[in-house]
Amino acid sequence: MNDRPLFIRNATVFDGTGSPPQPATSVLVEAGRIAAVAPARQLPAPAGAEVIDGTGRFVMPGLIDMHVHVELSGGEDALPAWLGTGVTSVRDVGGAPANLVPLRDAIDAGEKVGPRVFTYGPLLDGIPAIFGRAAGALAPRGGTEPDSLTWLIPDAATAERAVDELIAHGVDGFKLYAGLRPDLVRLFIERIGGRLPVTGHLSRTWASEAIEAGIDCLEHVHATIYQDIVPPEYRHPREEGNGFIPNYWTWLNTGWANADLGADYVRRFVELLVSRGVALSPTTVLITGGMATHEALEEPGLRYTPKGLADRRAAQMEQMRRMREEAEKAGTPLPPPMSLEGPDSETGVRARANQLEFLRMVFDAGGTVVPSTDVGAAPNQVPGFSLHRELALFVEAGIPAADVLRLATHGAATVLRKADEIGSVTVGKRADMLVLTNDPLEDIHATRSIDTVIKEGVAYAPQPLLERAVAGA
Repeated sequence: MNDRPLFIRNATVFDGTGSPPQPATSVLVEAGRIAAVAPARQLPAPAGAEVIDGTGRFVMPGLIDMHVHVELSGGEDALPAWLGTGVTSVRDVGGAPANLVPLRDAIDAGEKVGPRVFTYGPLLDGIPAIFGRAAGALAPRGGTEPDSLTWLIPDAATAERAVDELIAHGVDGFKLYAGLRPDLVRLFIERIGGRLPVTGHLSRTWASEAIEAGIDCLEHVHATIYQDIVPPEYRHPREEGNGFIPNYWTWLNTGWANADLGADYVRRFVELLVSRGVALSPTTVLITGGMATHEALEEPGLRYTPKGLADRRAAQMEQMRRMREEAEKAGTPLPPPMSLEGPDSETGVRARANQLEFLRMVFDAGGTVVPSTDVGAAPNQVPGFSLHRELALFVEAGIPAADVLRLATHGAATVLRKADEIGSVTVGKRADMLVLTNDPLEDIHATRSIDTVIKEGVAYAPQPLLERAVAGA
């Protein structure tokens, strides 16, 4: 927190609430919070303030990435990368509480520099687990250890204990994972009882079943809602989805490429999603990193991959090489999670197009779609830069740029149940803001034109943060 007042003079301010941008506006920050937002002619800079000249600049709330894995992104190495790209808050949906809760608290206390971290605890997975020990960093420890990324939930008693233990750890929400069957999904939601938000990356449980059970949010448009959207002949048996179908991505792309978004069952699903107020966190950018298409491989920001993430990916590649070598010598196939074929180009393009069209359908129906990336778990994604790419995909889908910015700020904060604290440039909120040199309402790619990042009233230049991430914390 900055002890001196911070004053942004004479900028165009987009507050994130849905109101139109306010030209020739000044913003005063005191003690880390927004103290005033008013026409520049009415609001002078106080004596001793740190002044940022906003003339010709665009001010907006800090961005929120609603699906990341901090530990898998490089841990502390990744924190300055997010902040340097304008991401002032992240929702971690799969991390060890023993590590993430103290890290979150250290950031909140000003002991570490980085975005706010809202931790949704570990992946709460069923039996058999989606990821076996061959999956490296995501391998479960076999129980509910606080330092595990995955907690295995074999029965109702374990599920109830997990809820109580995670709330005692101080998590901000819950992430239900693909191996859970409908009975345990319902039990988790009932046990949590609305005390904290619940999201899910699902497979053995259909999205519609989770919505009926009362879930708050769904992750991954390509996977979690697959069973409800694709034609029946392309659906998979309940036990043979994520992690258990060889060439799973080929399967997903084929189903999405052949989706009939005008079908009655699709319309009914959208109506159910919207009527129950369930948010969709689509991680659309994930599929562009080689899962369906390849344009994310051309992301310039990949050169700012945090050191810890780069090291982990190198270790994974070496692990993959050894596994392939051993499998070839033994004459055995690779385990299903590692046997993904590259997508057929035409099929991948059609799958991508249908997923974007579905996002527009949900938005047009009044639903909430919040930008997200899966950075850390998804290959070829990089903290911060991938979120800017996700915003551009939302615009490509046909969602107006003003609404995309709202969804990435105030909308995301609302899904986090933190809109009383963050997500808008309004009096009383924590001062998380971006000062841009160009107007993203005219060109969504201008969200990358960051002159200054402000988090809790402290102003940062982006480049030193990015360089720090590459060098390693």
